[in-house]
Amino acid sequence: MLGLLVVVTILGVLAAIALSGNPGTTPKTVGNAMPTGSNTTSPRNVASGAQEATVAGCQADYATIAQAIGTYRALNGTAPPAGTSWASATVNGGPFLQSWPSDAKSYTITWNGSTLNVLPVHGLASHGSYGTSSPASGCFAN
Repeated sequence: MLGLLVVVTILGVLAAIALSGNPGTTPKTVGNAMPTGSNTTSPRNVASGAQEATVAGCQADYATIAQAIGTYRALNGTAPPAGTSWASATVNGGPFLQSWPSDAKSYTITWNGSTLNVLPVHGLASHGSYGTSSPASGCFAN
């Protein structure tokens, strides 16, 4: 009996969500005609979704590497050396990353020993030092 009550409640919530997403009534159309005064929205561009995913991936990679740099600094009292090998090495408290993120086709993230750099294929590079936020331009380049 309790299970049935839970199911009915969930269905009611889902129905309320579905109805609230489409307020009011929609005028009926005949054939392909659009009702007078109606607005249309174009479908979402697939390319914009791919770009949003790339930006999110870039930001996540940057944040992961910045955290690894912070952990290295906290354990060793100094910033890690330039390059990427320190991140997956088993010395100095590591590994800090399983591997350096390098599979992205639209950007590269590098560490020169003091600055974390996002180098996009197109657009402006961004640079950030430990403890500061990097400008967004590297991750937001087209």
